[in-house]
Amino acid sequence: MTPRAERVIDLLDLSFGKRYVDFGCGTAPYAHLLADRAGMDVAPVTVDIAPGPMVDLVAWPEKLPFADGSIDCFTSFYFVRRFDDDVVHLFGEELQRVLAPGGSALVLEVAPVKNARLEAVHHRVLGGGCATVDLRGWGRLAALFTECGFDAIDLVNVGPFIVPPIPRVGVLLRRA
Repeated sequence: MTPRAERVIDLLDLSFGKRYVDFGCGTAPYAHLLADRAGMDVAPVTVDIAPGPMVDLVAWPEKLPFADGSIDCFTSFYFVRRFDDDVVHLFGEELQRVLAPGGSALVLEVAPVKNARLEAVHHRVLGGGCATVDLRGWGRLAALFTECGFDAIDLVNVGPFIVPPIPRVGVLLRRA
């Protein structure tokens, strides 16, 4: 279900000496796997909106508990569908604030599909614990992050899930 570790490591330039944060629901084990494979000397900081196993900090996406310019690499996988556009935009502003010069953030999410029945199934499957689920395509995600001050916003193709065949969208946000 997760993208290839090597691809994520390359996209973020994860390596020894970098400060890495993962923000999401249940992706901490994958963040630790990425850090180990990248040869990082410090474990990633894992953040979620609720306490749980392997969660270092509890915070909201629109108020990240990090100093300005303090994070080199940031991931958020399959998390933003839980929030409305205003919160996602504020999350983008926070990402831009906390990323160090040369830093990058990778936001992955399940993408919408045109088939109404399949889209309804995706909403039902992905909606556990959520009042609503908002599946955004690349255009909507990029638009929400556009005015946040990033130096580059790139579409990242990580391919669909194999089982079930649900498309994904990835956005790489970078500071110069």
